[in-house]
Amino acid sequence: HAQPCVSPDGSTSASSIAMASPASPPPSAPKPPSGPDMGLGMGRAMGAMQLFEKAKKAYAALDEVGPEGSPEREAAKEALHVSTAQECLELAKQNGGIYNKAAQFVASLQGGAGDAGIPKAYIEALAVLTDQAPFRAFADLDGCFIEEFGVSAKEAFAEIDETPIAAASIAQVHRAVMKDGRVVAVKIQYPWLRHTLTSDFAVFSMFGQQIKPGGFDLSWLVKDFQVSLTAEMDFTGEASNAERCAFELRARPDAYVPDVIHEFTSKRVLCTAFVENMTRCNDLKALKTAGFDSKRVGSALASIFAEMVFVHGHVHGDPHAGNVYVRERPNAGGKEPQIVLLDHGLYHDLSDVTRTEFCGLVNACVARDVAGTKKQSVRFAGNELHRFFPLILSPWFVFGSSDLKAEDLKAAARGALPPGVKLADIGKFLVSLHDESGTNMLGVLHSLGYTKGILNELKFPETLRLRAFGKYAAIGSAIGVGDVVTKARARAGGGATGERNSGDVTSVSSSWSLTMRLAIILAAVRVEVLSWFVFVLAPLAPFLFILPGSVWTTSSLVAGPVYALAMMSLAFARVTEHPELAM
Repeated sequence: HAQPCVSPDGSTSASSIAMASPASPPPSAPKPPSGPDMGLGMGRAMGAMQLFEKAKKAYAALDEVGPEGSPEREAAKEALHVSTAQECLELAKQNGGIYNKAAQFVASLQGGAGDAGIPKAYIEALAVLTDQAPFRAFADLDGCFIEEFGVSAKEAFAEIDETPIAAASIAQVHRAVMKDGRVVAVKIQYPWLRHTLTSDFAVFSMFGQQIKPGGFDLSWLVKDFQVSLTAEMDFTGEASNAERCAFELRARPDAYVPDVIHEFTSKRVLCTAFVENMTRCNDLKALKTAGFDSKRVGSALASIFAEMVFVHGHVHGDPHAGNVYVRERPNAGGKEPQIVLLDHGLYHDLSDVTRTEFCGLVNACVARDVAGTKKQSVRFAGNELHRFFPLILSPWFVFGSSDLKAEDLKAAARGALPPGVKLADIGKFLVSLHDESGTNMLGVLHSLGYTKGILNELKFPETLRLRAFGKYAAIGSAIGVGDVVTKARARAGGGATGERNSGDVTSVSSSWSLTMRLAIILAAVRVEVLSWFVFVLAPLAPFLFILPGSVWTTSSLVAGPVYALAMMSLAFARVTEHPELAM
């Protein structure tokens, strides 16, 4: 992950190294053999399985402490969370590679589930692996550099810091100065990584073929993970993704992707511009210390990823807090936030057809269009689970379902499957989101979960997050699956401030621009109406679902006041909020 680490005040710079230097450098690792080593992979997997079995027994033993919800049991459970999370951290540190990736995944899951899904102790313990994983001796990494470029990094650069500024699952990053004076971040892959990953995946693939939960074959999930992680290991692909992302977001002054330095970029080395004075987007205290408005930071983040998903269909696949920073927008005056996007190794692509259908789903959910929501949800989740698919995007989208039942809500509150839904149905749901042709809706939802996790930590209002969804879904629907020139023109006009670069691709016609603006305004109004329906009806929820149709009857009765409140609050926001927040 090509980024510096965070100093105690939340900012980063060349002089603020978050990792303490070891008393002596770690020993050099021997050069790994080629091909998978089943013994190595099995040994690493057995360590994980032993920890799993130990934790499983310990959690089962909580029944002996006291009944569910009792103070004694809750205290014992919290202590077990802390101790087990620490053991998981040590296992990930020891094994590295795919185990670090899994730990990063767990640390970022709070976006969709909250503490009820992943205990806070695990999130806090494993978060360190997003950019402060154990690092290795510079000599090991320099050997990789020499293999790629035929010369030591010490000779290639005017200077290079041997202590890394960041370390993660597949590489570590060193600050360097080029001979022309440019300061750069040099990301070097761990030389032994391919061997350990090949060994790990050989074992996981074997397990995946033999272990079929509920009789359902999920071996494709292991295969997909292997394909995506293998793609991340080709840094030329990461460089290409970074440059495409920078191009697609070129109209946004609130987004920045560090320039790629091709002179020292290869399959295992990536060199980019070094970014000074960055602050982690999820650190409220650090943002306040740095003088940023957390709501503005959240708005920029939500808007950028909504544009990626609904307009471009090319989505950053790993936006955890170690890859998403904010800095002061250059030459803007004042504390204007600019989101800095790092680590572009993994992206998820949506075809124009799928992207447009996803826009249609969001448009229907925002408008509380029951028929439209069902039509698009069935496309993504199938007949059995279609009513729950909108809830993955936002719990507010419950109003897009006409057949949501009280027992379904009660089951969801307990973390249980809805009545009548079997494990095989969940398998079908996962497969419905998996597309061999390259479209990866499951990955897109994962990315949105990552960003929602950051927004939750910023206490960012759900109204504003959905306003970003509504805005860019409206733009994405207008783009549709038309000709390349029309889509390019519309996309160029999708920036945060409406700024345009010179050139034909951005010369959007006035009539098209007006249509787009009206669609954006309508989406904002609908989100505001939705938020007021939630505010007014949520306290009555236990009663509204007792009788069939009662929620819609009550909605009709309060519709007049709700629309009036929505219009007034939207007008008030236009007057009092920053333009980036108001629409």
